[in-house]
Amino acid sequence: MNPTEIYDALSKIAEVSFDAEEFPFSFAEATDASQAAISKLRNGSTNKSDLPGGVLFGKRFHYAPAPAGKSDTTLEQLRASKKTKSAKPAILLATDGEMIAAEHTASGETLHCAFKDLGDQLGFFLPAAGKERYRAVEENPVDVKATGKLAKLYDALIRANPDWGTDTRRHEMNQLMMRLIFCMFAEDVGIFPEQQFSRLIFTYAGDKGEEAHKAIIASFRAMNLPRHQRTGLPAWTGELDYVNGGLFAGAIDAPKFDTIAFRYLREACGLDWREINPDIFGSMIQSVADPKQRSELGMHYTSVPNIMKVIGPLFLDDLDAEIHKGWDRPRALQQTLGRMSHIRVFDPACGSGNFLVVSYRELRARETRIMQRLEELDGRNAMGTSEMFSRIKIDHFYGIEITDFAAETAKLALFIAEYQANASFKAVFGRCPAALPLRDAARIYTGNALRLDWDAVCPPPSKDEEVFIAGNPPFLGGRQLDEQQKISMAKVFENHIKNHKALDLVSAWYIKAANYILNRKAAAALVSTNSIAQGATASTLWPHILNDSLEIGFSHQTFKWKNNAHANAAVMCVIIGIRNKIFRGKHIFNGDHQSIANNINAYLIDGPNIFVGSERKSIFNLPEMLFGNMPRDGGFLILTADEGSKLISEGFGKYVRKYMGAEEVVKGLNRYVLWIEDSEVEHARLSPFIARRLDAVSTSRRESPAKSTQEFADQPHRFVQIQGTAHNHAILVPSVTSERRPYLPVEWVGADVISSNLNQVLYDAPEWCIALIASRLHLVWIGTVCGRLESRFRYSNTLGWNTFPVPKFTDEQLEALSNSARRILKCRYSHYPKTIADLYDPDKMPDDLRAVHKENDDLLESMYIGRPFRNDTERLETLFKLYAAKIKTLETANKKKKA
Repeated sequence: MNPTEIYDALSKIAEVSFDAEEFPFSFAEATDASQAAISKLRNGSTNKSDLPGGVLFGKRFHYAPAPAGKSDTTLEQLRASKKTKSAKPAILLATDGEMIAAEHTASGETLHCAFKDLGDQLGFFLPAAGKERYRAVEENPVDVKATGKLAKLYDALIRANPDWGTDTRRHEMNQLMMRLIFCMFAEDVGIFPEQQFSRLIFTYAGDKGEEAHKAIIASFRAMNLPRHQRTGLPAWTGELDYVNGGLFAGAIDAPKFDTIAFRYLREACGLDWREINPDIFGSMIQSVADPKQRSELGMHYTSVPNIMKVIGPLFLDDLDAEIHKGWDRPRALQQTLGRMSHIRVFDPACGSGNFLVVSYRELRARETRIMQRLEELDGRNAMGTSEMFSRIKIDHFYGIEITDFAAETAKLALFIAEYQANASFKAVFGRCPAALPLRDAARIYTGNALRLDWDAVCPPPSKDEEVFIAGNPPFLGGRQLDEQQKISMAKVFENHIKNHKALDLVSAWYIKAANYILNRKAAAALVSTNSIAQGATASTLWPHILNDSLEIGFSHQTFKWKNNAHANAAVMCVIIGIRNKIFRGKHIFNGDHQSIANNINAYLIDGPNIFVGSERKSIFNLPEMLFGNMPRDGGFLILTADEGSKLISEGFGKYVRKYMGAEEVVKGLNRYVLWIEDSEVEHARLSPFIARRLDAVSTSRRESPAKSTQEFADQPHRFVQIQGTAHNHAILVPSVTSERRPYLPVEWVGADVISSNLNQVLYDAPEWCIALIASRLHLVWIGTVCGRLESRFRYSNTLGWNTFPVPKFTDEQLEALSNSARRILKCRYSHYPKTIADLYDPDKMPDDLRAVHKENDDLLESMYIGRPFRNDTERLETLFKLYAAKIKTLETANKKKKA
């Protein structure tokens, strides 16, 4: 069920007589529970409630019926319930059929509302359906209702007119929906006389809607022409005002309505459209034309707080400082008004216009505030004459969107935002310009932003103008791109970066934004996944942006971008603002903390513009780290614990070795592998089991599409890539590991262990290497320069270990680190059989293990600066200074060699 369906189901519950026994099962059904689950709940087999008449539905909700007037008291009983504490359901719910008392167990936030408003509290109850709660949905249920009605209308029209669902007519269909929405909004807010549009349509549409399409076409054509130019239109269209503004320009047509579509049109017109919120509504109606998006209807939108993280430091904070500085000086405030009137905002991946709508609204709010202050200061109208009004026009807002429906939505959202801003202005000053005819339209272009000329979309700023680029381009990695996206990337990078194929799609937006703002009165800030500032991407992309002319003006370090409730609820993102170099402070945001930086580098820390590249050997003389061994065997050389034990019992144990990949290291899993030397193959094949496995390896390799694998089909006993084996011991470091752990996993193993390619390996290396790898210092370096797989740490020997900066340790220091490593391992082994996964869970890490790691951190960090570091920022700043100094030394040495 999507949120609209849940809203409808909850609303129906509120419309019927309350039945305390039946309510929890109706609520479960309304929040997307299966009939099988509800049946088990009814017969009591899964209901574990310990309250009279209560129903506990797993992790979803715990309900109890309340005596009349006692909903709050019953909610307290639900809180105190032992079953609540053990099951931890998302929602606690008590009701007497008149009032509802509910609570989110995770946050403790409560809800008290009338039972009849159950549907309108959809947002609060979404967690009971397994969906994340979003306040914008919760605070404005009219958006959910309206979107649901529009989706039904859209589907009904396509069913009645299949050709309107094809590519050739999709634009017309999208325009029709936008125009209908505008008319419904306009007649409810007073742009049109009350119910004018719907009254005329339903009067002249016929009893069953058979003439609705003709009435709609006539209405739209009338609204596109001044009254004196209307010829050949029905007389009744004379009532309609001239709208203009481009909304009704171009082709005007409408599909035929059957009785079902006509009913949905009536229902949509019957809603109260006054309270729709363009911040979220634009994104919601974007899903109307795409049924695939409806499972998260209303959830996929960029929230206002996240948008403010972008546009605040990009230009609003500067305006606020200017307003504050000139607060008591009318001339200064007038100058700020003039500056604001020349600001243009450009979103080259605008979707349904969220960034543009919020930017427009925030600028209008500041303009009103300044004008109020000017009236306070001089007693005269802020703009000089009573005829003057806002100088912030919606045609100052530019966008590019590849999807036609979303582009049309963005235009409509800005129309609505403008009307609402004008209404707010009128509430303050008692006047605003006539709503009709519309004068301006946002400049939203439909097309591929990576192939369009941005200068043609948003002309370069003139002397007094400023352009601010802001947006949230698609989150797609290099391996997720389709063929057309790859071509677009190649086009953008053809004169910049040859090895661009591994870069995320958003990289192309950064390059185009940098080219646009260069040497202009312009700046840009974009949201992207944090991979843009990590690993190979940082050293590949940013040297082409950060140069003598451009710099990073502000950055938000990694945070969770909560955007899409189910499928994409916690993408790890950064925000990076780029600008032409100016002598002004640069700001780094880390959560609620803000700091001023001398320079923000590609890794989003205060440090020099150094780009960490892969190294074949450690530039700080650390022991060599190699990949583990890669079998490419179709899985036939790998053995379970039982298979390995059986071979050992049969006398073939010399060919069985312990086998450890990342999961074996972290989770303590036992696996084995066939490890057979060239001279031992004939004897090994005396085991029928081994012979079958080797034959299966041969077959698997011959069928491989990779020629390098096929070449080893005649050597099935050996791994395709053998990096090394230990004479005495090995240190294993998983290549990918959870970001939740406070330290990177590392394991010391004997020579009897074969490591897979899912680990990085130090063969016969000294113990002090463990003290380095298991330190906080090493974790923050790896997390910064190696990049991540999704949100997990990705360990690279060439990029992470070979570049890891260390001071020149004395023998005594190395011995102290070796002792520290032994203490960490000894402490871990004392907790056997707990695994690394168990021991390094941040919520369950044993105190003694945490203590020995703290001692290790303090010991190691004191070798760098004489004391422990204060925080990760100081750690990274120090590491980057050491790295920069080493690179400079190496470059100097190379120059001397060449000389």
